[in-house]
Amino acid sequence: MVIQFYHYDVSPPSRSVEMTLKALGLEYKTNIVELFQGGQKKPEFLAINPRGKVPALVDGDLKLAESRAIAAYLCNKYAKGEKQSLYPTDPEKRVQVDMYLYITEWVFDQIIEYMNIGGIFQRGEKPKDDKLDAAKSALKFLDERLENQNYLVGDTLTIADFFGYTAVLFLDLLKFSAFGEFPKLVLWMGRMKALPYSEAVNDKAMQTATAYCQEKLNPKK
Repeated sequence: MVIQFYHYDVSPPSRSVEMTLKALGLEYKTNIVELFQGGQKKPEFLAINPRGKVPALVDGDLKLAESRAIAAYLCNKYAKGEKQSLYPTDPEKRVQVDMYLYITEWVFDQIIEYMNIGGIFQRGEKPKDDKLDAAKSALKFLDERLENQNYLVGDTLTIADFFGYTAVLFLDLLKFSAFGEFPKLVLWMGRMKALPYSEAVNDKAMQTATAYCQEKLNPKK
């Protein structure tokens, strides 16, 4: 039975899970949940995820929500051979990935607080400049982590990188101009963008969302 993947393509957590699906080479069917049309509140979706959040996944009789749990499950069940490095089975290596799964959630929270996307899209507001320093502190944390290694957990790609990447990439909606302060982070972003499945997962969604965000921030008079 084909995996059923429920997501909204602008959502960074959704794209992190889709990067996991593609990295594992899994077959899946995409089901778009239109958040701005209330798709997350429909009874058929709430039966999968009562919290009404994307992403969600159905694999046979199993219904799963929470993006990081989904990514870990997919690796636990389907990763074979060298792909097991995405979520290592060795406890000491795995706990490092787990740690950065939590840390990237914190990073995403700081970025979202600053971006104020709900305010921009729905109420004509601007980013919260008083939250910029906190967002930059989160970026600096990742930048320092990447000082002597290619990825967040050593020199091997893991699912923690997917979640960090989509979080930081979301700043492109604002045409964020301060990336130059974080040179190691920029190099890592380039490595992530170069992954063979990154363009298919991220580019179209980000281009559409960025254009919409810029229209809201810079309305024509």
